[in-house]
Amino acid sequence: MDTTGTVIDTDILIDLLRNVKETVTFISKIEENETPLSTTVINAFELYYGAHKSKQQKQNLKATRKLLNRLILLPLEPTSAETAGHIYAELETKGQPIGLRDSLIAAITLSNGFRIATKNVKHLQKITSLTVITAP
Repeated sequence: MDTTGTVIDTDILIDLLRNVKETVTFISKIEENETPLSTTVINAFELYYGAHKSKQQKQNLKATRKLLNRLILLPLEPTSAETAGHIYAELETKGQPIGLRDSLIAAITLSNGFRIATKNVKHLQKITSLTVITAP
């Protein structure tokens, strides 16, 4: 499948918020190739959840909003919801379950013809139709 963009998974987004040098360099290289960078509403939820749980809520919410405003935010559409249900059920049946949120993120990524950049390779590589870029 030709990919037209890259979904940035939550683990990488957190590293960007923390200004982790390796991650910033990794994302810069993707951007140099003029690849549109995006994330999903599920990843946004995970960031906001973490920000609300943190001790520095106000600061972390502001940083989260600023980061998300730089990205294309991909929604959960009916087709990606159906794909997520298929992924979740299929992997569970095979005895290789992954989290519900990972299934949703993968399905949104696939539905948009994008690839995903993540450190969560163990779970996401179980989805053979998904192109996974391993982050440092």
